[in-house]
Amino acid sequence: MENPFQFVPADIMPQLANMKPYTVIILKKGPNFDSAETLKIIQAEHLPYIFNLRAEGKMLLTLPVQDNTDVAAVGVYNSLDKEEIQKLTEADPAIQKGVFTYELMNSIGMKGDTLV
Repeated sequence: MENPFQFVPADIMPQLANMKPYTVIILKKGPNFDSAETLKIIQAEHLPYIFNLRAEGKMLLTLPVQDNTDVAAVGVYNSLDKEEIQKLTEADPAIQKGVFTYELMNSIGMKGDTLV
């Protein structure tokens, strides 16, 4: 098998040892996104649910999207267990009520990265 890192500069190689797998979630506007109840569902049910996942260390990052696209938010789960993440996502009141749909993708990132 060919070296998958054959073109990586030598000074960057040690940093690759700090890579960690994650699962990225893309929340998209669902069929009920334009409902009169959407704002209430997001603020009173979805946000508390997401903040609880963050407090438990299951979700590391949430980024609501400000642009006018079908993508509503991006998040990062601290796991590659898509079955568990799918269960967590399906329990989100905003998913259950059709405000959002979602896609899950495996990803890798630098362990310890932060936003400032």
